[in-house]
Amino acid sequence: MIFAERGSEIALLRELFAQAQRQRAQVALIEGAVASGKTVLLHTFGEEAAGAGALVLTAMGSRAERSHPFGVLSQLFHDLHDRKLQTWADDQISAFLSQPPGESAPDQDPVAMKQTTAHIARGLCTALLEFAADRPIVIGIDDVQYADTPSLQVLLYLLRRLKTDKLLVVLTEWTISPLMHPAFRAELLRQPNCHGIRLRPLSVGQVAEVLTEYLNATAAELLAPAYHDVCGGNPLLLRGLIEDGVLRPMDDANALPAAPSTEESFRQAVFACLYRWDQSAIDVARGLAVLDGPAEPRLLGQLVGMERPRVVKILDSLAGSRLLRDGQLRHPAVRTAVLDTLPLDDQVGLHLRAAQLLHDGGADAGAVARHLVAAGSVPGQWAVGVLQDAGTQALAEANLRFTLSCLELAQRTCEDPVLRASLTLSLTELLWSCDPSAAARYLTPLKEAAVQGDLERSKALTVAFQLFWHGRTQQAHELIGWFKASAGTAGAQGGSSSCPLKSLQHWLHLGSQPPHNGLDTLDALEGPGGQGTAAPRSAQAALLTALHEGMRGRVADWAENALATTLRLSSKTMGEVQFALSTLIHTGRTGRAATFCRKFVAEARAQQTTTWEALLTSFLAEVSLRQGALDRAVEQAQDALQLISARGWGTAIGHPLSVQLLALTALSRHEEAARVLRQAVPEGMFQSPSGLRYLRARGHHYLATHRPGDAYLDFHRCGELARSWSLDLPELVPWRTDLALAHLALGRGKAARELLVEQLAMPGAHDPRVRGLSLRALAAAEDGKRRTALLREAVDLLGTSGDQTQLSFTLAELSRAHHESGEFSRARLLGQQALQLAEDCGAQQLCRTLLSTGDAAKSLEDSGADGVEALSDAERRVAALAAVGHTNREIARELYITVSTVEQHLTRVYRKLHVKQRADLPLRLKESGDHGSPELAAAGTG
Repeated sequence: MIFAERGSEIALLRELFAQAQRQRAQVALIEGAVASGKTVLLHTFGEEAAGAGALVLTAMGSRAERSHPFGVLSQLFHDLHDRKLQTWADDQISAFLSQPPGESAPDQDPVAMKQTTAHIARGLCTALLEFAADRPIVIGIDDVQYADTPSLQVLLYLLRRLKTDKLLVVLTEWTISPLMHPAFRAELLRQPNCHGIRLRPLSVGQVAEVLTEYLNATAAELLAPAYHDVCGGNPLLLRGLIEDGVLRPMDDANALPAAPSTEESFRQAVFACLYRWDQSAIDVARGLAVLDGPAEPRLLGQLVGMERPRVVKILDSLAGSRLLRDGQLRHPAVRTAVLDTLPLDDQVGLHLRAAQLLHDGGADAGAVARHLVAAGSVPGQWAVGVLQDAGTQALAEANLRFTLSCLELAQRTCEDPVLRASLTLSLTELLWSCDPSAAARYLTPLKEAAVQGDLERSKALTVAFQLFWHGRTQQAHELIGWFKASAGTAGAQGGSSSCPLKSLQHWLHLGSQPPHNGLDTLDALEGPGGQGTAAPRSAQAALLTALHEGMRGRVADWAENALATTLRLSSKTMGEVQFALSTLIHTGRTGRAATFCRKFVAEARAQQTTTWEALLTSFLAEVSLRQGALDRAVEQAQDALQLISARGWGTAIGHPLSVQLLALTALSRHEEAARVLRQAVPEGMFQSPSGLRYLRARGHHYLATHRPGDAYLDFHRCGELARSWSLDLPELVPWRTDLALAHLALGRGKAARELLVEQLAMPGAHDPRVRGLSLRALAAAEDGKRRTALLREAVDLLGTSGDQTQLSFTLAELSRAHHESGEFSRARLLGQQALQLAEDCGAQQLCRTLLSTGDAAKSLEDSGADGVEALSDAERRVAALAAVGHTNREIARELYITVSTVEQHLTRVYRKLHVKQRADLPLRLKESGDHGSPELAAAGTG
């Protein structure tokens, strides 16, 4: 590494060397923190002086050899490379050491010297002068604070005797407290020819100067602040960063990455810094690494077993080397490297001790729990309560990962069976919110805890729900059986056990998560005879009652108001949120449902509750399907499936799969739908509401691919399940319409009519979508004017339902009916409307199939409108934005549609407007501006 960053210091040494050459002996004391560059400066200057003809003698003080008399002096003699002189020095030292103990024991005072030491010093002076002849002598001693006392005595003797000789002594010393040899230092500094050189950490500018060896000046100046931030100006750490950066492959011309790389070389540099201190400093650094933050010296001392004053001095020393910043290890990579020096068992011990100290000192539960989690064990049962409190606090702060860590450790180490069962349930519910497959392993212990009486009885059905979710129906039924049997023991009265069981059944059948505390609440609200508070009382039961009694508006109003004002996404409200969204969807308020879905998806993402995000995204896909946004529905369902694993979805996987199947079938993408059907699903799914959805979707795929027999079986099974679950409501499961379509495909018109007449007479059949679909199916079993009248009424009803896809299909069938009765003009107009709607939905292929009997389709194509008049509303909006320069992605974002849908619209726009490229749109729209929408006119004049 170029030594330019120490230019002023080396210039001063050169000046002192020049004075020494003029027979004025000089002393330079280079001071600096550990790894501040003292050794490099000494060696660099020594090489330069040797090149200038000087006799350079070097030695290094060592903590391990401080007690060896004349250890440093011996190094200096051996640097002479003169065997005779080396032998003389060795003999002198051996003679000194062979004296009686009282005579040979070195004096601890580095200033005063005994006669024997003075004799050695005089001999060294003579020998050096003779050996050097007329050459300058440079003596360099690194880490003089660790030099042995006799060697320091001889050194001071030389300085006093050779003041007028060609001598330069360069010493390096740590700036540490307390000083190792204060008397030696005082004697040295009082010499008039002694000069102090203080090495400070490198500045940002000096770091940039070093980086110019690898980068151009501009790049070095830009990168220097980042490199300085990591190394703090410590030259050794900077070298590690540079070596790691040079080894990393770069794509551009620069040899170093913009973000400093803290890999093996940097790690070794930290080690090199750390192990230059004694064990007490290493212990303090390890304590800081374990505490992972600024630490009060008293606490740090208690942790590592050291007095506070000693800790303060070590912290000052570590800070001087720039390993610390603001009282803590300056960078995560430094902390990692320090922890790497600590055996794993010792790390665990320190974390447990830190937890105990913090707890005894009244620290926040979160601070204590961080050490417990890091240790992976607890020092006592008091820690279980701390972990609980910390988990609750972390959950409130949306720190899901830490909450899980706290609960897992508390659950694993708790010795109280009742508390452990409660912790296990909390952990399971939390795991379910982000990864249901990870929660599954706790369900069997929870079931056993419930049966043994360790788990609160009302929570047993929450466990049953999760067992159902994972398709473990036998265990779920066993738990429910225990719940029923234990009703008397629990002191329940009359139907008090049937209410929560019925509640669970309703939640399961509606495909929602049971309310967090709903089982007890429902008991209280239902009361004797089921007469309780209206709105929150068993809301799922209220929905069924309202639909049966024709009060769909009332429960829909409740759901919308709850979502807008009271419901916030949490583990306690997730079930209610799902229920309320499902209510809005089933009662036709898809626009409001979409708004709330997007809001809650964002909340789930912020809370890192992936399961909730997946469920809500699946609801959003269902809304898109109902609104006719088929491509978007497919994408959103796929997004939901990718958020959690198929195993994690459990029996609920039927919901997103059913949306995909229905959308792909409507889009005539039958091969893709077949691939969806090939995905394995749990058998237990068919005993859940998502299984009903899946059977319906698969049945419609079978109908579209000419397999009416298979469709009949699926639809018939839907009906059986809906009736057995008390869900036989057309708004929830219109299985009679589906089964009627299968009968019609099989040529059983009478059976189809009977089913549809029965459905139209049921409660809830007045819903516009349900009645419209029923009438369209009934029309297929009729002829002539009766058929046309039914289709016309179905069109009117579906027009108010918001389901654009089903409306386009019904318009196509009405067009075909008019064409068959000879009303060609009306048939063409209706056919054009049907195709425009279907194109907006992406279902034009199926729509054309419905129009393709007889001459209807050909008549429509021959008389199709041309120009702007032929564009659908959606095509007009896309064309207007494209004409003023928006990209496809920008258009998709603006109109809340997919890029694929934008591309399809533009393809049709080009064909209808007879243009070949985007650039032709403004002129073509301008020519037709008087006939188009204001947006198109504006686009044409832009």
